[in-house]
Amino acid sequence: MNHVKIRIPSFSGSDRLLPGPVSLLCVFFIAVSLSLFITGCGKTGAGSTSEKAARNTGSPSAQNPEKKSIREETGSPDEDSPKTSSAKESSAKKDSEKTDSEKTDSAKAASSGKTAQKDRDKSKSSSSQEDAQADAQTDSQADAQTDAKEGTENTGSKSGKKRSRKTADNSADSISSENSAAPSRRLKYIDAWKEWHVMEVDPSVRKNDYDSGKWTGKDGRMTLDDDRFEVWQGIDVSEHQGTVDWKAVAEAGFRFAFIRVGYRGYGEEGHLMKDSMAAENLRKASAAGLHVGTYIFSQALNEEEAREEAALAMEVIAESGVETDLPLMYDPELIRDDQGRANDITREQVVLNTAAFEDEVEKSSGLKADIYSNLPWEHHYFDAETMNRYQIWYADYEKIPQTPYHFTWWQYTNEGYAPGVEGPVDLNLWIRPKKAGK
Repeated sequence: MNHVKIRIPSFSGSDRLLPGPVSLLCVFFIAVSLSLFITGCGKTGAGSTSEKAARNTGSPSAQNPEKKSIREETGSPDEDSPKTSSAKESSAKKDSEKTDSEKTDSAKAASSGKTAQKDRDKSKSSSSQEDAQADAQTDSQADAQTDAKEGTENTGSKSGKKRSRKTADNSADSISSENSAAPSRRLKYIDAWKEWHVMEVDPSVRKNDYDSGKWTGKDGRMTLDDDRFEVWQGIDVSEHQGTVDWKAVAEAGFRFAFIRVGYRGYGEEGHLMKDSMAAENLRKASAAGLHVGTYIFSQALNEEEAREEAALAMEVIAESGVETDLPLMYDPELIRDDQGRANDITREQVVLNTAAFEDEVEKSSGLKADIYSNLPWEHHYFDAETMNRYQIWYADYEKIPQTPYHFTWWQYTNEGYAPGVEGPVDLNLWIRPKKAGK
């Protein structure tokens, strides 16, 4: 190995050569010192840069908390799915209306999703003790209701669209019993699509005093075995049931009927149509001795449209020549399976529309206007004043009614059977307080 020699100036003025190994040690010492100095500076600079970046972006946990996922749903909590566009409307017109609806699909779904998430969040906030009590009540009530009718999955709609039926599971059946047996400020209920919700019971709305343990079912018909009430069976029909043998209906024990007189299409244009079988159904049902009322399916966006619907209903009733003895029912609904023109309606507008409908009916005829409802609508759309003002035709296809609020008629299935009617038909009860002395 050759030795490298470095010439270093001497103090004597002459140069002296150092041996190679000493030179290498000097070079190594200098290199290590420089390396340590540079590394220290680098660490200090990197630390400053990291802190600055942290201040600018923030930590994920501090500035970007995990967001709860929202499952988008079409329709409201309280929401139903009638299909009411007329067969008489042209297919081109319906395609056009559907296309316009699809443009707003995402916004509407997000809005309804927020409402559904709010309901689910409320439900999760119930204490474990409340849940345990609910489970205990569920078991006892489910046993008591073994002979009650089969639950059905449906929309509460009377638009005539055929809907699929599902047998309700035990928890779905029991929630109605739980709430009826143990009223409280918070009420858990299940909607027509088997989704759970929690609502605050409004203490200012009149309550029903029906005994939840006395609802019974046999051969597909419900009743209330309570000596305080007289309970009558009834049906409601539209043109979708075709020609009805009203004499056979009466002979089968049905004593009243609600007959659809018209509807507004749920497309953007919202065509207002008469029910093609209304006049015939009114005449023949009345002639068969049934008590007769009417309803109109509403998609009104404002008071003017609600008045138009009232005017159409009164026109059809007048044309039939029948003096009805049950109310004209205002039936606003949401569209679950498609984009309804009124799906984004507010509670405030529903209240205004209902009042306008009643005003138009009662100022122009001797008819009485009342409302068709279900629990999601009582939860989200009808206010206390509206609910206290009207008699309620209540739709709920669970084994017993879930609502704590008052109602006079109960539409308990849309998959019922009645002699004289071809195919499934909506079945109803009319609960009438007995007069003193009876």
